[in-house]
Amino acid sequence: MSPVVLRAALNNPKISGQYQGILIFKKLVEERTDGKVVVEVIADGLLGDEEQLAEGMQQGTVDFTIHSSAKYANSVPEMDIYSPPYTFKNWAHMKAVMNSAVNDKLVKIVMERQGNHFVGVYTEGVRNVFTRKEIHTLDDLKGLRLRTMTGPSELGAWRALGANPTPTGYFELYSALQAGRVDGAENTMTALIGMKFHETSKYVLRTAHNHMAMPAILSGKFIKKLPKDIGDIVIQAAQDSAKEQLDWAIEFDQKNEQILKEQYGLKVTELSNADYERAVDICRSLHVENARRIGMEKEQQIIADLRKKY
Repeated sequence: MSPVVLRAALNNPKISGQYQGILIFKKLVEERTDGKVVVEVIADGLLGDEEQLAEGMQQGTVDFTIHSSAKYANSVPEMDIYSPPYTFKNWAHMKAVMNSAVNDKLVKIVMERQGNHFVGVYTEGVRNVFTRKEIHTLDDLKGLRLRTMTGPSELGAWRALGANPTPTGYFELYSALQAGRVDGAENTMTALIGMKFHETSKYVLRTAHNHMAMPAILSGKFIKKLPKDIGDIVIQAAQDSAKEQLDWAIEFDQKNEQILKEQYGLKVTELSNADYERAVDICRSLHVENARRIGMEKEQQIIADLRKKY
């Protein structure tokens, strides 16, 4: 019997934490199925952006992929519960949410709505603000032309925090920073070093506004092609890869921060506790509004209640 090929596709490059997670998934699948399922990894957006990969999943040309929660919300609006800045207090809080009824509901919705398996979340790390000129406080965000993610909850939050969200394509961001068309952006340390943003922006304000939860989606159509025992193995491998990738990417992001500081002279300014709490308070009402918009009020309350424990 010839091996069955599972196509795992990303719009992110091979330098990303997502790519490493896909390699973990590939190793687990091929070992556990004794080579009956072989994972073909396609990165660097060769099969398109996130929207095109989502379409490919429905058409059967993509079998496994990773999305930002805001982008996947175009298909499953409820996933936007994970998008707004300051949803998660820290990694422990995020992991608790992933093991709660909130995530259970999303797993059920994705299967009912899309016929696919939401197997867990990957991450690229924690997002902070990085800028061409040094800033120190929350008030310094006022009027700042900031490239942000474009989901409604993100845009609303950044405007509420005083920034001026400025639409910029991700692969055009380096030149936009270099030319001064934007004053800064927000992303992980891994992205800063991977995309060489540190060459144009030497300053980070540690806002810690987004502990990234990126849905990993496995095609239900693909699983149905397999004998049940093999399909179950692939599903479990995907779930295990998400857990392993999460811990790996958190550590990787921290290592990249040290490299950026020591080798490239990145300066990191800590946001004061008072400013951090003020930012959380500003975004709290937006969390409630977002949850109401997508019909996830009960789940938002679970996230808020869990936050108090961490």
